[in-house]
Amino acid sequence: MTKFYGIGVGPGDPELLTIKGLNALKAADIIIAPKARMKGESVARDIVEKVLDVEKEFIELEFPMTKDKDELAKRYRNAALLIKEKIEEGKVLAYLTIGDPLLYSTYIYLLNALKEAMPELVIKTIPGIAAYSATASRLNYSLAEKDERVCICPVPKTMVELREVIEQNDTVVIMKVAKKLPEVLELLEEMGLLKETVLGSRTGLEGEKLVSGAEGPFDVTEKEGYLSTLIVRNKK
Repeated sequence: MTKFYGIGVGPGDPELLTIKGLNALKAADIIIAPKARMKGESVARDIVEKVLDVEKEFIELEFPMTKDKDELAKRYRNAALLIKEKIEEGKVLAYLTIGDPLLYSTYIYLLNALKEAMPELVIKTIPGIAAYSATASRLNYSLAEKDERVCICPVPKTMVELREVIEQNDTVVIMKVAKKLPEVLELLEEMGLLKETVLGSRTGLEGEKLVSGAEGPFDVTEKEGYLSTLIVRNKK
């Protein structure tokens, strides 16, 4: 019997949560929602609370934006031990992730910690719609045709690396843009690709901004880089 679900809740629009994901949420006794800061919002929790018609117990866990591997490993171990404790009490738990659980998600590291803490645990991971799919759909933007190649990547350390990635692929989905948004847009303008580019910032959430380069200039600032995705079609 499944005692733990990892659920992708999609990019923001509650209607993009899958039926399978919703059923798992209803089956759970406790829902775990990750967040970057304890005083900040849990986007994933906000999404599911809009579709749940019954009250659930929520536990919010902080996974700060840090590159300290030891600190993060400690937090994942502690989270796994907490989950183990609740499961041993007979509870069914669900862990929320924005987008898809196995694409640039904290869930991947928690999954590894859980396998170590509870090797016998039956884990069911439920996929979610990624932000790039939602953005492309909203703008009717083709991700790939025929035998075209698609690359999904975070923003590289340098724009030289990003240029190489774009030149080597037909479509590039750029994630984790954050503060580098102005720098990335400057590169795309230099490469003559802004008209082939779309941006989804907080797609499906309050403050959403969707921009298509084919329809006008990119009137965005660094702040739109948070929870944003750029999709570039390299028209050769």
